[in-house]
Amino acid sequence: MRPVKDQMVMVEDILKGPAFSYGYFDISWDEVAKYLDSTPETAARVAAVMNQHPDRFLFGTDEVAPTDQAKYLRVYYMYDPLWKLLSKDASEKIRKGNYQRIFNQARIKVRAWEKTHMKGSGPY
Repeated sequence: MRPVKDQMVMVEDILKGPAFSYGYFDISWDEVAKYLDSTPETAARVAAVMNQHPDRFLFGTDEVAPTDQAKYLRVYYMYDPLWKLLSKDASEKIRKGNYQRIFNQARIKVRAWEKTHMKGSGPY
C-alpha cells in the first residue's frame, strides 16, 4: 500500500467536511509510517494537517504479541520525524489524549446503552 496522488488533499477534504465529522484517522500502521519519512516535505505536510486538526488523529499500535518492548515501540519510533514537527498540544492529543477521550466516551455510552437495553440480563 502506498499513498495515492493528492492523498493529503483528500484527507483534508474529509477533515473539513461535515459528513465525516465523526471520523478519525488511526496512524498505527507501519505501512503508513514508512512513507512519512520519504521526504522532509511529506513529513511537514502531514504535520501541518495534523496540527490543524489534532482532535481527528490517534496513534495506537498494531503490534500483535510483541516479545519485547523494542518490538512494541517499533512503529512509534518510525513516526519520530512527525512527532518532532507537531505542536505540543497536537502531539499530546495524537499520541495519547484522543485515544483516552474517544474510548472513555465510548465506555460511558456503552454502559448507558446496556442499562437501557439489557435489563434483567446482568448487573446493569
